[in-house]
Amino acid sequence: MKKPQMILFDYGQTLCTERWDDPLGGCRAVLKAAVENPRGITPEQLDAAFWSMDTSLFRLSKDPWQTGPELCWHAFARSVFESLELKFSVGYQELEELFWYERTEPTVAVDYMPELLDFLKREGIRTGVVSNLCFNEKTLCKRINKCLPNHAFEFIMVSSEYAFRKPMPQFYRLALTKAHLEPGDVWFCGDNAVCDVDGPQAIGIQGIWFTGVMLNPESQRLRPQSRGHWEITDWRELQ
Repeated sequence: MKKPQMILFDYGQTLCTERWDDPLGGCRAVLKAAVENPRGITPEQLDAAFWSMDTSLFRLSKDPWQTGPELCWHAFARSVFESLELKFSVGYQELEELFWYERTEPTVAVDYMPELLDFLKREGIRTGVVSNLCFNEKTLCKRINKCLPNHAFEFIMVSSEYAFRKPMPQFYRLALTKAHLEPGDVWFCGDNAVCDVDGPQAIGIQGIWFTGVMLNPESQRLRPQSRGHWEITDWRELQ
């Protein structure tokens, strides 16, 4: 296997690991910022409204290959908040950060990821992030920088800002275009068998399945179907 010119990483359970998952914590944080709540909406009711909205839009299919386009959290949340007559003292960027950070903190770097990134920098191997996420790039960058303050990724792509999401081939091709590289020059690392292994491999990117932190229920359920991928349990295996 030739040395890659660039490695693309998934975010969750790959670069960083989150407490999985306290939706009510996010709802409580958001409601604390409400200046108008005429219906007396509780965190439990707000969480139920989010689930109802998600279900009505069929945002995610049980089959990852049949997933629809990504929705940004701002649009999603605005529909929920306005339907409940909620008004806030802060803007949607701050609400997004409150909602996500409070439901998933503490978040820390996955074991040996800082050491791997230092190694890749010394070797001259470029790095980027490609993540399925309804939150925006600014929100994700803040979290990654908190966990991995000593590494600068060349770019960070989140599906909410491109509409495409993994495993749609267009999303990986956009990353290749940004990097000015061919598929054979790039590896893709992540915990999701479809989004981080089979999807990249379908367009010629080497997939590396990281199984060291399997907290996501979908990641636990799926197994790669493509041939030729690598499976690792510890980031030291890439050094």
